[in-house]
Amino acid sequence: MLEEAADHVEVVRRLWDSWEDDAEIRDVASGRFIDRDKLHHIGFEGRHFSVKGPSITPRPPQGQPLVTVSAPAGGPPRLVADSADLVHIAPRDAREARALTRAVLDARSAAGHPEGSGRVFADLVVFLDDGPGAAAARLGRLDDLAGEPLAAGAHVFAGTPGELADLLADWHRAGGPGGFRLLPGVLAHDLPALTRALVPALQRRGLFRRAYGPPATLRGLLGLPRPAGRYATT
Repeated sequence: MLEEAADHVEVVRRLWDSWEDDAEIRDVASGRFIDRDKLHHIGFEGRHFSVKGPSITPRPPQGQPLVTVSAPAGGPPRLVADSADLVHIAPRDAREARALTRAVLDARSAAGHPEGSGRVFADLVVFLDDGPGAAAARLGRLDDLAGEPLAAGAHVFAGTPGELADLLADWHRAGGPGGFRLLPGVLAHDLPALTRALVPALQRRGLFRRAYGPPATLRGLLGLPRPAGRYATT
């Protein structure tokens, strides 16, 4: 399955590159929409499928959309090392966050990716309330209703927005992930709490932007380079 997934990623990356950036002419006077010399067959032949190409749509504004992969607990497989721009890890504490981050970055380096070409984000399941102990009590009630503790596959945090901001800062400063994917424990309650309470707490600590500006793509906001088209003739 991982081999097939890696082939799938390779195919879509080739298809994203199959149009050169300036392949679109859009010349009304001559009636030409594209420069056919700047469209390329990808000619992929793999064990699971083959694709001739090119893509039916132009190259995306950010060159290639992000490919994100969740790293398994047993270590980063080839799919993580070779194929991902953004890798999600699920550490239990700051020490494990540092170790998993290092393992992913080392695997990418061994696969030939330059430093700074990928990002590692940690997953946390979040229960947020303003009052001390309120989030933990709410999680306890939910566990009682379910008849067992929450099995989330990631670190479960229950506390105040300020406590969560401190935890994220501690994990990052300890050499851990460069970012976080925060999963609301209860969507209707905890998602608004993340945006209305956690973001200001992070901003007060200088850990979150106060405005969005150029570059306008997700790659740019994450500080990732725009990939060059592999088939470009110039």
